[in-house]
Amino acid sequence: MKRKKLLETLTDLLGKEERRKRRHQAELKKLLKKLKEKEAQLEEKMLMEQGRQKRKRLSKELEIVKAQYAKGLKTLHTLETS
Repeated sequence: MKRKKLLETLTDLLGKEERRKRRHQAELKKLLKKLKEKEAQLEEKMLMEQGRQKRKRLSKELEIVKAQYAKGLKTLHTLETS
């Protein structure tokens, strides 16, 4: 391959990678929004719940959602800075 063709191929590959990265960021942002909504929903359920066992189960589920949100946020930050 000649130099011009190699540079065109490289540009195409880098462009595809950038588009893939942006698409991944957009999907991650949507997922984080859904996790935040789920977190609010679980907190509301927990406040309304009377039973100790159900509150405990909801609390564990809430912790998991918060942990996943934090991981997603960290990943998004990493993607945006790289």
